[in-house]
Amino acid sequence: MPVFRSFFHYVWRHKRYFIAYLIVAGASRVAESVQPFFLKAITADATNGQFIHAFWIVITLGMVMLAGTLTYAFSMILSDKNVMLSAVDLQMEVMKRIHELDFSYHTEKSSGKLISIMKRGEDAFLTMYDSIIREGYAVVISLVVMLYAFWGVSPKYFWFSLTILFLAFVSSIPLVKSNMVKRKIFIGIDDEVSGVRVDNLMNFDTVKYFAKEFYEQIRLGNLLSKWNDAAQAYFFTFRYFDLIIGNLSNIAMAGTLFLAITDLAQGLIDLPQFVLIASFSAAFFPKMVSTLLTARNMAKKYGDMEQYLNVLNEPVLVKDPQNPSIVNNLSGRIKFDKVGFAYREGQPIFANFSLDVRPGETVALVGLSGSGKTTLVKLLMRMYDLTAGSISIDGVKTSDMSKSYLRGLIGIVPQDPLLFNNTLRYNLGYAKTDASEEELWEALGYAKLDDFVKNLPEGLETRVGERGIKLSGGQRQRLAIARVLLEKAKIIVFDEATSSLDSESEKAVQEAFWSLIKDEGNPRTSIIIAHRLSTVMRADRIIVLREGTITEAGTHKSLLKRSAGLYSRLWALQKGGFLGDTQMT
Repeated sequence: MPVFRSFFHYVWRHKRYFIAYLIVAGASRVAESVQPFFLKAITADATNGQFIHAFWIVITLGMVMLAGTLTYAFSMILSDKNVMLSAVDLQMEVMKRIHELDFSYHTEKSSGKLISIMKRGEDAFLTMYDSIIREGYAVVISLVVMLYAFWGVSPKYFWFSLTILFLAFVSSIPLVKSNMVKRKIFIGIDDEVSGVRVDNLMNFDTVKYFAKEFYEQIRLGNLLSKWNDAAQAYFFTFRYFDLIIGNLSNIAMAGTLFLAITDLAQGLIDLPQFVLIASFSAAFFPKMVSTLLTARNMAKKYGDMEQYLNVLNEPVLVKDPQNPSIVNNLSGRIKFDKVGFAYREGQPIFANFSLDVRPGETVALVGLSGSGKTTLVKLLMRMYDLTAGSISIDGVKTSDMSKSYLRGLIGIVPQDPLLFNNTLRYNLGYAKTDASEEELWEALGYAKLDDFVKNLPEGLETRVGERGIKLSGGQRQRLAIARVLLEKAKIIVFDEATSSLDSESEKAVQEAFWSLIKDEGNPRTSIIIAHRLSTVMRADRIIVLREGTITEAGTHKSLLKRSAGLYSRLWALQKGGFLGDTQMT
């Protein structure tokens, strides 16, 4: 099975610990399993009056038990090393895969569901290790020793035990299958519940703004009702398992003891042999039930593990080239050449789109909502692959570069900057992890955020909360601007980067922005996306988009001269302010 194959693939990565565990644990389990043989010998000596010899057997048994305890503890240390290193490897690969997966995957995937899958998968890996490697291995050794002992007494004990084991195994198959089906249904609803909870936690401010607390409670309550029904159906499969398998264990023990008492009464076995059979029966058959219950639990975790591993099987649509290219002596020329793209087949956003941005040029993209401005930036950064044409930087196609290298060439301030639940220092330094203290404060100064940070009790060590919730929208945006100023990339993208700033802060940030990109010693190519047209007045070229097509291009002054043009109309509508979505006609 792929899940078990993958499971052992990760376990075997650290095989020195795994093999060492099997050896040491094997010795420990043998030491535990042979104890009935000692009880047999002690009973025989006591029956024959050889109490001194029995005493030395007791001492030997104590030493064996001590050795078993010590080797067991050491085996657990080895298995802990093995399982945790293997689990870390798997977690790292899943996270790496999540990072590799395309923008489209993350826009369609519920964060709450993905978090649930990861958490359950990590727990499933540890559970499967306990079930298979630890408990399963121990039971196999105990079974071999018991069957060897039973065969030595009489083959009928051997065959009776095997028959019970076979019946227990066969009976457990439909029960486990039913358990897995019910669990799959339960997991689906549980993921929905998790998604609603995460939605409420992530958007608690929206819930409060619209006074929808009761509405959200009703929504969750209806879902929890389905969750309860699915959980009850799932839990009933456990009770069936307990009744059937538990009774088989009772039958096995009672049947074995009945055979042993009958043989003892008929003189077919002696008292020491009876003690041997009784000891093995009392030790093994409850352990058999425990193992089958563990197998049931493992089956429960099988689905969790399968979902977890499926993350690794998710296809990466935007792939890195086998032999990626780099740009030598980057100047920052960007060329969109006959670009075609559609999010959905038959609904093209761009068709035969071309634009040439010269090195050091500032190009502004203007247009109504949905005209394709932000999509162009996503295509530039290879969040999606083109359906036609190409995009190149200094003559090197972006499809020929590795995604991480390409995105490292571009500094971006997104429209809605979300921050890590960490400190201001961490979030600011994310663009340049080795930045000096002086560089950090210089970037904050450019973004007009230095006074704010200095007045905080913890300064740069202040935690910003989840998504930067402890900061205002303008502060988050200025921090994002400071971050890209710190990065000092050769190509800079501002996507509505000053939309949350007041007029005074916007003016100060714009001055810092223009001084950065128009640095005579190191000019930068920049793309500005803005609804607020006052932001783009100083751009070298303004590109007006409508439905993925360039309708006008020129400077602010030249475009205003075209009274019938879209840019001129938009300027008149907003009077130098913000172009809202209501002004789309």
